[in-house]
Amino acid sequence: MRIVHVVDTFAPLMGGIEAQVARLAGRQAAAGHDVEVITTTPRAPGERGVTTAVERLGPAGAGSGVEEPVVTVHRIAARIPGGWPIHPRSTTHVVRRLRELAASGARPDVVHLHMGVLAPTVQAALRPVTRLGLPTVLTVHSVWGAAWRAFAAADAIAGWSRWPVLWSAVSELTAAPLRRIVGDRGEVVVLPNGLDLAEWRVADFRSDRLHVASAARFAPRKRMLPLLSAIARAHDELSAGARGAGHDRLRVTLAGDGAELGRARRFVVERGLSGVVSLPGALDADGLRALYADAHVFAAPALTEAFGIAALEAQAAGLVVLARAGSGLAERVSDGVDGLIVPDDDALASTLVRLATDHDLRRRLLDGSRDASRLAAYDWPGVLAATEQAYARAAELAGAR
Repeated sequence: MRIVHVVDTFAPLMGGIEAQVARLAGRQAAAGHDVEVITTTPRAPGERGVTTAVERLGPAGAGSGVEEPVVTVHRIAARIPGGWPIHPRSTTHVVRRLRELAASGARPDVVHLHMGVLAPTVQAALRPVTRLGLPTVLTVHSVWGAAWRAFAAADAIAGWSRWPVLWSAVSELTAAPLRRIVGDRGEVVVLPNGLDLAEWRVADFRSDRLHVASAARFAPRKRMLPLLSAIARAHDELSAGARGAGHDRLRVTLAGDGAELGRARRFVVERGLSGVVSLPGALDADGLRALYADAHVFAAPALTEAFGIAALEAQAAGLVVLARAGSGLAERVSDGVDGLIVPDDDALASTLVRLATDHDLRRRLLDGSRDASRLAAYDWPGVLAATEQAYARAAELAGAR
């Protein structure tokens, strides 16, 4: 199968959409498909122009048993203030490449477009791609929030929901506004992100002292500072209830880098949490696996988490997940079985206290989190099969047109 992915943000940028598209393209290439990626993200900051190179998009870590695959990546880069991956003529380049493939006898079997909220290349290329008669899948990777009204207004003008596209999203949370707009004029399916579950399984070295971990960018959307505030409240309560022994009940490691990391480090010092909270910065896959081998709980404080790849990695490692209600992550947490879902930050703090003091609850949740079958839908074989089914349905829609 010839597959062309179109995405604005891509490796070497790091984030949910970038990681998923790179991994998906790599896995598809490893399965024997002919895969290309078209993106407006340069290979290095400051690069410009149109380049084509064969890149290796291997598995995230050694020992997966998957040979490092080769993918052709076309980069359409411009020097934009702020370094945003935007190109004013990117749609022209996308359509030109698709026509070149068709003219050479290598017509794509499917064009898979990936978008968040702001994805000018994907949004502008969608109509030209469908006019070429190519089977088309569009996947939404981000929570739209109030922006869904702008997409609804665009649909009222352009009627994009009637185009022959198989619409998809990475979770029910991200699919909901799409379904609201598309209605009965099209189909919306959920195509979750994938992970090599076996690669993230770890040995159990956990101690009795509750160890809470998290891995995210220190950015406002990820809400790492509110998480720290909840941790401080939990520590204060544990210290008051155990005659100052809060340090013996709770340990926290928050991995990640970002603009708010400096504020987080100052907060830890000011609140006297240096013996409780560790902020090691960004960790690679091996570092995260080592962290998860020693941790009990993965805390995910974000409200607008579309899917949560970092949390899926922690789940695969057997951690209990503490998630906010209404997030995409909460969809795959069975409350009280393999994790806990909390309504607000106060409940997050009180739940940390419960987990630190109720060893029976913690053990029961850890036993539930070790059931690997609960994540089978997110293992790569299942995700690739679901994606190919979506491609087949997109071909039917294009043929019907």
